[in-house]
Amino acid sequence: MAEQYIDKENLEIIRERLWAISNKKEITLEDIQDRTGFSYSQVYRIVRGSNNMSISGFIAVCKALEIQPREVFDFEIKIPKHLPLRRDRKA
Repeated sequence: MAEQYIDKENLEIIRERLWAISNKKEITLEDIQDRTGFSYSQVYRIVRGSNNMSISGFIAVCKALEIQPREVFDFEIKIPKHLPLRRDRKA
């Protein structure tokens, strides 16, 4: 069984942005808990943790912070050099 892929570098950027936005708006983790219905530990794992987060959890936190997801995802990722597409490979 393959290990779950976790992009720790970019998750850290996302979490730093969520944390910065919550601090700027003075919205605490407890406020996010109240607004999402998540447990405190769930909120902490999404905003401050290090494991993978679900898209649904991320969206719920964005709603709690009253922001659009694009405000968090406004950064560039490193694109690796890939193999040619299968259709473009010579047989």
